[in-house]
Amino acid sequence: MQHSSLDRQLFDRLLDISEIGLSGFMIREGLTGAGVTILKGRTYFGSWRVTAGTLVWAHATIGEEDHFVGSVDEAVRHTLLLILKNLETTRSLRAPQALAG
Repeated sequence: MQHSSLDRQLFDRLLDISEIGLSGFMIREGLTGAGVTILKGRTYFGSWRVTAGTLVWAHATIGEEDHFVGSVDEAVRHTLLLILKNLETTRSLRAPQALAG
């Protein structure tokens, strides 16, 4: 399988999940035309790139380790888990403020 086809497959699969957009995230092609970039609103959240036939996730948070997966399905799953974790954290941070108001 060619690297660009992995990128394209992942890009297409993530675009098909409407809940990603509804939750405030956007899927974009990488700046160089390769890879898949994920934005939260207008802020860089992370990106996938293909290295030696493996999909590699690079998180926007400095210090986070890259995550390597062997298939598009695993990349989709990991992306959704990261988005859900982010939404859960954001909601947890807002809940005490809502109760105080």
